[in-house]
Amino acid sequence: MPKIGTGQVVVLALSGQLTLSALIERCGWLGAHRHRLTFWRYLGLGLLIMGVLMIHHR
Repeated sequence: MPKIGTGQVVVLALSGQLTLSALIERCGWLGAHRHRLTFWRYLGLGLLIMGVLMIHHR
C-alpha cells in the first residue's frame, strides 16, 4: 500500500469486487440467478478499469 496509496487500493478493491460479482452473476456461481452482461455493465466495468489505470499511470 505505501507504493500506490490508500485511495488506489480502495479503488482496486472496489473494481475487483464489481468485476467478480458480474462474473458470478454471468456464470450463475454460488446459486446466483444467471444474468446476461449488458452493454451498460460492460461499459461501466470498462470505465472503472480505465479510471484505475489513468490514476495509477498519471
